[in-house]
Amino acid sequence: MLRRAAVVSRHANLLSIASPRLPAHRIPSISRQISFLPWRNRPATDGLPVYFAKPVAPPKPGAFRRRLNRAVFTCLAAYACWQIFATVVFDPLLDWADHEWEALSEKEKREMEDMADEDEPILFLPFPFTTKEVRQPPYKGSDPEWATFIAVNKDPQLQKDIKMGLAELIRRGVERNPAYVQLLGGREIKLKKLWLDIIYPPVPPPKHYVSGIIIDDDGIFWGDRPIDSLAASHLNTAIYPKAVALSVWAFLKSLAGQTAQDVAKALGFNTPPPPEATWQAAILNRIKEQGELGTTGKQTVKVPGQPDKSSFPVHTGISEIPGTPFSGVSQVDPRIQAALQAATVTFTKNWQPAKQPPSRGCIRVDGLVELQGKSAVMAVYVLGWYDPKQRKYMGVQTGLKHLIQLKQRPAGGG
Repeated sequence: MLRRAAVVSRHANLLSIASPRLPAHRIPSISRQISFLPWRNRPATDGLPVYFAKPVAPPKPGAFRRRLNRAVFTCLAAYACWQIFATVVFDPLLDWADHEWEALSEKEKREMEDMADEDEPILFLPFPFTTKEVRQPPYKGSDPEWATFIAVNKDPQLQKDIKMGLAELIRRGVERNPAYVQLLGGREIKLKKLWLDIIYPPVPPPKHYVSGIIIDDDGIFWGDRPIDSLAASHLNTAIYPKAVALSVWAFLKSLAGQTAQDVAKALGFNTPPPPEATWQAAILNRIKEQGELGTTGKQTVKVPGQPDKSSFPVHTGISEIPGTPFSGVSQVDPRIQAALQAATVTFTKNWQPAKQPPSRGCIRVDGLVELQGKSAVMAVYVLGWYDPKQRKYMGVQTGLKHLIQLKQRPAGGG
C-alpha cells in the first residue's frame, strides 16, 4: 500500500513538471464606469505624471578666466585698430593742414582768421546715404524776409516791374531760339498779354544736411553739416538713378520679349510678331508729345537767371539728336536696336534734371505769358523765383501751352 502511494506521488510530480505552466491573468471587471444613473458614475483615476530632476552640471574650471581673456583681447584689438586708423588716415591730414598753415604769410593768416567761422571744423568727412531734408519753420512777423514781402506788397510799381521783367525774360529767350523764331515768322516778337501772380511763400525752402566725421580743435565727432540743395539733388540722382533703372528694365523686357517670340517662331507656333517701331517713329512721337514742333503738348525747359543766356532748347530735326544711328547702315542686331529704342524712350520720359531750388526770401511769380509774331501766337506757362535782395530771378521754368497760326487753313482742304 505504501509502495503504491509512493509510485502515485512520483507520477504526479513527473506530470506536473512535464505540463507547461500558464500565467494567470486577471479578468477585468465588466462593471461600467459610465451609467445613465448619475449616482452610479465613478470618476476615473488617472495616474499622476512623473518628473525627473535635471542634473546640474558642475561649473567647468577656468570658465571665468576664458571670458575675461576674451573681453581683454577684444578691447586690445579695438584699440589697436583705432590707433592704426588714426595713424594712417588722420595724422597725414593733420600734418598736411599744419604744413599749409605754416606756408601762409602773416597777412594771409590774419585774413583767414577773420574769415573763419567759429562753427567751421578743420576737416569734415561726409558719408554716403546720410543726406536728409529738414523742413524749416514758417516765417515770423519779425523776420526780415517777411518785412520785405510786406514792402513789395505795398509797392504796385515794383510788382509791375517784377512781372514785366519775367515777361521780357521769356520774350528774349524765344527770340534766341531759331525754331520758335521760324514758327512765329521772324524775330519781331511782341508781348501780347500776360497773366502773372505774385505769391509770397509762408514757409522758407527746406535745407539739406549730410552726416559725417567732424574734426576740430576739441576732438573728433560724428555730426551733421549743411549742404547745398542743388548738390543734394545731384547726389540723390546719382545714388538713386530711377531713370537709369527703368531704362535698363525696359531694355531687358524688350529683349526678353523678342527672344521669346523668336523661340516660339522657331518651334512652329504661329504667333504674329508685333510691328517693330523704328527709331524715327519713336523720336517723332516723343517730339509730338512734348510739343517741340509747335503742337499742343507739355514741355519743360529752363531759362537761366541771366537774360543774355536764356534760351529754349528745341530740336528742329531728328538729325540734331545725338546718339541716334540714322546715318549709314546700322550693323546692330534688330533685337538689340529695338531694345535700345525702348530704353531711350523710357529714359527720356523719366529723366528729370536737378533744378536750382529757390533761396530763402524769394518770391514766387507764375502764370501765363502770350507772345505774338508775324504768323503765330504763342502762350507759355511760366514759374519764376524772384529775389528782392538781388533784384533778379534766381530760376525760371517754362512750358509751352499752345502755338496757333494766325492764318489757318482747313485740315480737310478746300
